[in-house]
Amino acid sequence: MPQEESTVVKCKIYRSEDVDNIWERQGFKKGEIEERVKAVVMLRGETLPNSYKMIVEAIYEFPKKDKAAQLGLVNRHGLITRVHYASPFKGTLQPGDVILQVNNTNVSFDDRAAVAEDKTGSLQSKVKAPEKKSGEKKDRPASLSSGYPDFKSVVSKVMNSKTESKVTITVARLKNRVGTFKCPAGVVATHGYQMDMALVYQYKYLKLGLNMQQTGPKVVVNYTVPDTVTHISLNIGEAILAVDEHSVSNLEEVRQRILDGCNTNGWVRLIVEYPNTDPIRNLVRGQLATASKATDRPPYYMCGDVKKYCDEGIEALKNGKELESVLKETETKESDRKEVEKKKSARKANKKDTLVEFRKTTEEVGIPSEWNSKLFVVLPPLKTKETEMGTDTSQMKK
Repeated sequence: MPQEESTVVKCKIYRSEDVDNIWERQGFKKGEIEERVKAVVMLRGETLPNSYKMIVEAIYEFPKKDKAAQLGLVNRHGLITRVHYASPFKGTLQPGDVILQVNNTNVSFDDRAAVAEDKTGSLQSKVKAPEKKSGEKKDRPASLSSGYPDFKSVVSKVMNSKTESKVTITVARLKNRVGTFKCPAGVVATHGYQMDMALVYQYKYLKLGLNMQQTGPKVVVNYTVPDTVTHISLNIGEAILAVDEHSVSNLEEVRQRILDGCNTNGWVRLIVEYPNTDPIRNLVRGQLATASKATDRPPYYMCGDVKKYCDEGIEALKNGKELESVLKETETKESDRKEVEKKKSARKANKKDTLVEFRKTTEEVGIPSEWNSKLFVVLPPLKTKETEMGTDTSQMKK
């Protein structure tokens, strides 16, 4: 049975535990999904286990007001390369997903209309691309999807329809984490750390985007560039202990093992470990800060609207000009102003102000999946006179 996640966008994940091969689905030709994935992921050599294959259905129900004009998905030949920060599918779909259907309609992708590769400033992989045969056209992956309607036209039809109440995007996904695995020889679990297996694939239109640092005898992930291969699979603060069942202990060995695995199979298995207590997380963070220089950090790009206001602010500071207010107050009629004053007076009389209200207890929320770091720590609550005197019970929860 599919697992459902409670998010703004409903998500159903179908895994191979339910059937022998989850990529053999009704509505598709035999082997079609496999071929569509191989058109954008360089799988070769060792056969990919069926347990690594998934199908994801992301369902976005249109709101009654302020319906999104676009889905915010950037793709190349069906491979999602970026999910826009304002997309309703942010946190549900991810780079590396291969689009198969829209509202149960199989879709194809016009190569001439494919979105150009997004330049995120990520690190370039040295992985070799498969050799092309003579006369083969460049950048036109083979596909069994010819004859299906174009993805953009199907999406446009759904978004402009007055009867459609939702849009469902069905994608093929490759598993990037395996909880149960055989530990290779020479790899020993460290006290205070948790071990895991990460899977890194060679995508045609995604770069590697990995920066590592040597901290003592371990190679630790320093950062990963957004919308790249390793940003999907790895987390900041994870130490890479083994690559494809070979234990590793230095940067050059890790790099070479990853390149060899991708050149052979198009994917690699990484045994990683990460701290599971706050003191050790702080220790690893300090080790990374010592090992890396400030100039070695990646250029993180701001959203377009935020960058606009920042540029205006910097320019105003240079020239000594006063910035235009971001808050645009609309002119109110005298009758409207009196109505507002009347409501304020009524609230004061009832001693109820519904506009501002503070919660008496705090709530813990999960860390978004895009914040791929294993070094987050829980901060203690702020100290007050009541907490120090032992008289405050508002933070206590059963």
